[in-house]
Amino acid sequence: MKTPPGGKKPPAYGVFRRSLNRGHSRLMESTCKNCKTFVGASVRPELLDFIEQLHLCIFPRAFPAEPITSA
Repeated sequence: MKTPPGGKKPPAYGVFRRSLNRGHSRLMESTCKNCKTFVGASVRPELLDFIEQLHLCIFPRAFPAEPITSA
């Protein structure tokens, strides 16, 4: 990502794209960049973080956190 003119780096949301809702100035919407689906919306960023963790993308992530092992 490019650093904006103010010098602050934009927050990294991984595979999610966040944008403000046009109808509500405080409502933040999240969309998955991989599968292009709406994930959730909230005025609270910590709740949106949680909603994004629950998202089950139909496409595998480029770098999985841990390999899946059967028990």
